[in-house]
Amino acid sequence: MSWKNYLRDNRSLLLIFFSVLAFVSIIIWLDPNVHIHLSNLLYLLLILALLFLIYLLFDYRKKKGFYRELKEKMEYGYILAPSQKHKYEEKLFIELLNTHKQQYEQKIESLKKEQKEWHEYMTSWVHEIKTPISVTKMMIETDQISNSLDEEIEKIDHLVEQALYYNRTSDFSKDYFIQEIDVEQIIKEAIKGNRRLFLSKKIKLQLDLKPLEVLTDKKGLLFILNQFLSNSLKYTPIGREISIQIQQNERRIIIRDHGMGIPTEDLPRIFQKGFTGKNGRQVTASTGMGLYLANKISAKLGHQLSFDSKEGSYTEASIYFSKTVDLLREEFAHK
Repeated sequence: MSWKNYLRDNRSLLLIFFSVLAFVSIIIWLDPNVHIHLSNLLYLLLILALLFLIYLLFDYRKKKGFYRELKEKMEYGYILAPSQKHKYEEKLFIELLNTHKQQYEQKIESLKKEQKEWHEYMTSWVHEIKTPISVTKMMIETDQISNSLDEEIEKIDHLVEQALYYNRTSDFSKDYFIQEIDVEQIIKEAIKGNRRLFLSKKIKLQLDLKPLEVLTDKKGLLFILNQFLSNSLKYTPIGREISIQIQQNERRIIIRDHGMGIPTEDLPRIFQKGFTGKNGRQVTASTGMGLYLANKISAKLGHQLSFDSKEGSYTEASIYFSKTVDLLREEFAHK
């Protein structure tokens, strides 16, 4: 900190001091009751100016030392700790720097964590997608093209879509479009997208669908439904049954399969990032990201997901929708 910068920062104080001196001098000089020689008045003003200059020099020296020490600490990655020798203003300045430093370190740590999670996810994702790619390549090389090829391509498409949603979740609010949608139509679209797996595994489909208008993002809800159906088809043995029901009063979708079920100890952790569980480790390769992404997207859309299951018997997945649409309808109906 230079002397020039110090004077510029304190120009208001200098202006006030010299204005007060000038004002007092004029009052004393013009007051008929006060008899003071001009030389004495100038001498008094000089003494006051020297005292003020001494104060400025002392204050400048202290602040220069504070800024020098602060700069040296910051160059080594440290911040001064507030102490009794610091003024209140300096303490606030130190606390502000400490706050910014902590926020910066937290942001760096968060970025490192996200980078690590992304790396771990991509490693798992690559291992999982290699299987359908290898099967597809083998079919093409051996000229054994069948319906299974379409299934493998759909698996690849599902994994690619999952990776895109994983990359998109941090800025999901910029990519979704909330509108009033009939859930029944979205369910039919999800079933159509998974029809080959239904046919290849000879899974029976029981539908109990009714019109249900909800406020949601079509792509986000479709991703959640596809994830639920994909899991049900993956863990349901050949020839079993999957049922889909819309409960209008409860404003929810229920997808129930009669597959292998989820172990009781795994049920509370199914929405955790990277959790594959007993079934995911034993039956097929899994990234453990599908339900995590579905739950994260659901939370952003204002929906709620829940699971109920009994190992070896069934799994029931539910999507609950807000009653906002009904409330808005009632409000407009009364207007």
